[in-house]
Amino acid sequence: MRKIIFTLLAVLFSTIMFSQEDGTTEVVNKHGVSVLPKAGDFALGIDASPFFNLVGNMLRINDFTGPFADPMAFNFVDGGSIYGKYFLSDDAAVRVRFDINMMSQTLNNLVVDDANTNARVTDTWKHSASGVNLGVGYEMRRGKGRLQAFYGGELNLMFGGGSKDVYTYGNELNNSDSIPTTTVNWLGMTSMGVDNRLTEVTNAGGFGFGLRAFVGAEYFLFPNISFGGEFGWGFGINSVGEGTMSTESWDYTNHERTTNDTKIAGSSGFNLGNDNLGGNVYMMFHF
Repeated sequence: MRKIIFTLLAVLFSTIMFSQEDGTTEVVNKHGVSVLPKAGDFALGIDASPFFNLVGNMLRINDFTGPFADPMAFNFVDGGSIYGKYFLSDDAAVRVRFDINMMSQTLNNLVVDDANTNARVTDTWKHSASGVNLGVGYEMRRGKGRLQAFYGGELNLMFGGGSKDVYTYGNELNNSDSIPTTTVNWLGMTSMGVDNRLTEVTNAGGFGFGLRAFVGAEYFLFPNISFGGEFGWGFGINSVGEGTMSTESWDYTNHERTTNDTKIAGSSGFNLGNDNLGGNVYMMFHF
């Protein structure tokens, strides 16, 4: 798949290179429109894999065995960010990456009603999570014609809001039903009688910090529209606080429902190395 992508890029690049102008300070197309970004321009980066999928389907690379799809789905920076640039000059830009992730999900599962085996009651799992990612960088550029190299560095910050899982059950835990039928596998939606079950899991938020150096190249196929890619090297640290897990069970001695809270240990990590080793490619629009 990677060879196909690079072959397509080589064909596109070579086709345009034969027709581009040489020896001029400003690169323009045959209509006199400037090709490269200028000071004061904004840029927006997006995933380039849909473009390659489109070309693949047009050329029927898969020999009509099904829809063509690039298995190396592009994941520029982190895949879900708003990513942009502002050009301070013709050859320098600031880069900003920002995203706020908030999600919630509810799963319901019908289980046997222990009070009436011909009826069903509902178990419910509610999951919620949040997080904020921010990246700021500085980029310098140089090149000849439509091919532009760039390099620079960026600072990345991550603020994790943590996550919370709340479980409610249709069959209550009581003296007459101390081993209630309960969902035990939410992926397979299977249930069985249990005498101890989760009621809530809270994972603490965290903080992450990273510094990254990058180098890459862009080729402007059309005025202010480019394909490019970059490789980076840097380090990152992260820390996550303690969480809690709550369960309920039946106390056969005192004949009552009891709850138990258990701490979930926090964690920390450090990484150092390269990124984008798959060689994925993005598309950039300049305004």
